[in-house]
Order: sequence, then structure tokens, then C-alpha cells
Amino acid sequence: MNWTAAAAIAIFAFTLFLMIKRPRGIRIGYAAAVGAAASLLLGTVSLGQAAQSFLNIWDAALAFIGIVALSVTLDAMGFFKWAALRVVRLAGGNGLKLYFYVALLTAAVSILFANDSAVLILTPIVLEIVTCIGISSDGRLAYLFSAGLIADTSAMPLITSNPINILSADFFHYSFIQHLIFMGPIAVATITSSLFLVYFFFRRKIPKTYNVAAVAELNLGKQQISPGLLKVSVATLVAIDVGYVLTSLWRVPVSLVICSGAIFMIFVYWASIRKTVSVDGEKKGLNRLAREINWDIILFMLSIFLVVQGLENAGVVELLASALIKTSALPSVLGIFVPSMVITVGASFMNNWPMTILGLLSVNHVAAVAGFGGTALTGLIFSNVIGNNLGPHFFPLGSLAILMWLEIMRKKGVNISLKDYLKVGAVVSIAEVAIASLVLWAELSSGFTLSL
Repeated sequence: MNWTAAAAIAIFAFTLFLMIKRPRGIRIGYAAAVGAAASLLLGTVSLGQAAQSFLNIWDAALAFIGIVALSVTLDAMGFFKWAALRVVRLAGGNGLKLYFYVALLTAAVSILFANDSAVLILTPIVLEIVTCIGISSDGRLAYLFSAGLIADTSAMPLITSNPINILSADFFHYSFIQHLIFMGPIAVATITSSLFLVYFFFRRKIPKTYNVAAVAELNLGKQQISPGLLKVSVATLVAIDVGYVLTSLWRVPVSLVICSGAIFMIFVYWASIRKTVSVDGEKKGLNRLAREINWDIILFMLSIFLVVQGLENAGVVELLASALIKTSALPSVLGIFVPSMVITVGASFMNNWPMTILGLLSVNHVAAVAGFGGTALTGLIFSNVIGNNLGPHFFPLGSLAILMWLEIMRKKGVNISLKDYLKVGAVVSIAEVAIASLVLWAELSSGFTLSL
């Protein structure tokens, strides 16, 4: 191993250390930026590769900004609070119905607004609601796990449901519709199974009934989203989804669609707060909305891409590519499941963003060196998507959404130990990867393949 390769591996290990330990409270974006700066200064990555990294990441990064901007704007309008309260009333005092309705709401928000937004917005709302309606501390965990794990599980059917989906689609140049054709059935299977798996773990803690009348206390002194704003919000979401489909026919970057929708809703919100006293109990100005966007994640996306680029120069990509070639040659569904598990292990212990990038570079290397194409290449592309979507919540470090979910609950006084988390997260993660692999194998066996 030469000096450059050793330096690239050391920088990656140090960056992971900073991300995990967060010394002096360093933000995750700054932690990754330290690694990126070291990569450039020590020459493990060239300026040309840095420029290429920006070209590879800009659509996913811009889409993430648009999704989060749209989410925080709708949240300020009271859209998500309105939806959550509707779910509580719809359950009619039945604790089991409430569990499934909360999980389905979480899944819907994750699909439309990405898993990070679903966790950031819904976790505090769900915790406030279950506390107000008198559910015990043990019972709350069922609803909170549904807001965390199922949000992470659901981020697959649309390209925009997870920034790593955008990254994969841009890297291999397949469309929004092609992604939906493959990942839609897989998402239905994994969301359904995760609903029942999480229920299995908490079935004895879910209360049979809850106090519906207490829901009224959540509305005291607070103004929910107005009927007019609600109609505009729903119409905008429908227009965005139609826009995804239409623009994918010409392979227009999805970030342009979501950012257009976000800018429109920001303008609508700005116009509304000039006429009203408050929205959901408080008037948030545009400056405050801008501060709620997690700009730190954008720095993380670009920086970690540079750090991982150094690993490619160190030969790590060739090692992973070799493992993918060997495992994809296994018979039947194992040829999908085992490569997905290889990605899952990496994503769980080094975070799914660097693992997504390593996976993309490795699959591309397999296509170039081993001549994979058609069904074989499609299988590896979506095994990478499956492993990096479903595998990360095996271990908390694997997913930024899970890390944020745990941090939000800790600040609210709900502490979940690593042991307690793994009892649920690890089992659900492996089961979901297995189910997703089975569906993908069935799709490929039926003749579905990407036209790249």
C-alpha cells in the first residue's frame, strides 16, 4: 500500500470518528468538511475530482434543499399538525388504529417529503400528541418507533423520497418513472411488513383506548392551517408529483421541480402571514424558516463525496466491486440478497451516504471491468439502493434520519439505549432487506430491466 492510499484510508477513518464522537459538539457537516479539506491538502483527491464530485452531487443537494424548504414551510402553515390531529380523531380512541394510522401518515410524509423531513417534523408532533392523550411512557415507544423506523423504511418508492435515490438515478441516468416501476412494489412490501414487525415488538404496550377528548387541548390558543391554504398546499403537492413524471420523460433534474414548488409555497406563506396574526400559534418569518433548513447536511453531502473519492484512489472500490461480482453470481434470490447485505453492513457502520457513493463507484467499476449489463447491472444498481435505504437503521450511525430521531427524543426526555434500539432496528432492517431482495429478484426474473 502506497502513502496516498494509506492517507486516504486514515482520513476516512478520522472523518468517521468525528462524525460519531462529535468532539466539542462539532456539526456533522463540519466533521465531513475537515475530512474533505484533508483529502485536498494531502493530495488523496485532486481539484479535478472535487469539481466532478460537485457535478455528481448538485442535483441531490439542491433537491434536498427544496424538499426541506417545502417541508418547513408547510409545517409553519400548520399542515402537518392538521394531518396528525386528523389521524388521532380518525382512530376514534382506539390505540391500535392510532398506531397504524400514525405509521401510515409517517410513511406518506416520508415518501413525499423524504425521510429526514418526516423524522424532523413528525417526531415532535407525535410525541406531543401521545403525551397529551395520556399514553404511558412504554406505550409511547410504539408510536415513536413507527415515526422513526417506518419513516426510514418508506423512503424508497420515489426518487425524491431520499437524496441517495437522486444520487443513484443521476449517476446511472435512469428516470423518475423507471425508479418508481422497480421501487414502488418493493416499497409496498417493505412498508407493509415493517408496520407489522414494529407492531409485533410493541403489541403489548399499545393501549387499547386513549382519551380522544384530550385532543382538544392541543388546539387551545392555536390556529390550524386555513381551508384556503390547505387547498393550495394539496394542489401544489399534486402539481409537483405530476411535474416529476413529465420532466422525467426529458430527464430534467428533479431538483428544478421540487425547488419550483418550494419557492411557490414560500411566496404563498409570506403572503399569508402578512394578513394573519399567527399560524399554528406563532408567526414565523422567512428568516426563521431559512434557519430551520438543515444547511449543514449540504456541506456533509459534498464533503463526504470527496473523502470517499480518496478511497477510490486507494483501491477500496476495487475490493468492494470484487465482492459484488462474487455475491451477485450466487444462485436465485441469493444473487440479490447477499450483495444487498454487503451494502447493508457497510451502510450500518459507516453511514449510508459514504456507502452509497462507494456502492455507486463499485457498481460502475463492475460494469466497466466485468462487462455487467442488462439484468445483472440492474440487480446491482437496485441492490445498492435497497442496502442504503433499508440497511442503515440496523445500527443508528447508518442513517442521518435515525440519528436525528434519537437526538430529538433525547432532547424531549425520551432516551432509548443502543441495546433497546438494536432489539428492534436490527431485526427490522435485516427482514426488510430480505423482503425487498425477494421482490427485486421476482421483478428481474419477470424480465424487468433498466434501459441504460
